[in-house]
Amino acid sequence: MSDDDRTPEAIRSVWPAIVLAGFSGAMIIWSHSYGEVARLVPVIVGWAMLVLCVIDILSRLDLPFSQFLRDFWGADFRNREMKHDPALKTEFMQALWVSGCVAGMLTIGILPSLPVFVMGYIALVGGRRWIECIAAGAIVFGFVYVVFEVLLNYELYRGALFDERGFSDW
Repeated sequence: MSDDDRTPEAIRSVWPAIVLAGFSGAMIIWSHSYGEVARLVPVIVGWAMLVLCVIDILSRLDLPFSQFLRDFWGADFRNREMKHDPALKTEFMQALWVSGCVAGMLTIGILPSLPVFVMGYIALVGGRRWIECIAAGAIVFGFVYVVFEVLLNYELYRGALFDERGFSDW
């Protein structure tokens, strides 16, 4: 049995990369509905993600240079970092954590939500001590605050609870 036969088709498939590329394109297009400054980060993230998706798609295809891409970017599926396929429940829980973080950002804002997410995830999923979790949360808070609020002078979203319009624009 070859190494490719042991790697599940879902792992080798180009469809996840194509779907993500479509999402990237939609994000780029959607971000143009924002103001000039507000669209900068989504446009940069969207284009960067689109470039990585194209590289991923090309590395998954059976083209003459695909093996070079797999070797260069470390995308060879025969040398997977995770040797097992996670259970669907595990994947669902990861999506639930991210959804909870997004809900927190929409409700109470970005600055309080990110450290709470990091501390909770490290404590409950990672099983680390609370002092480590608090330190990681404080570092995330400090980094996000200094970079965006101080250096870039960009006021991060404060959440619907702390915005004068509240949930009315939802």
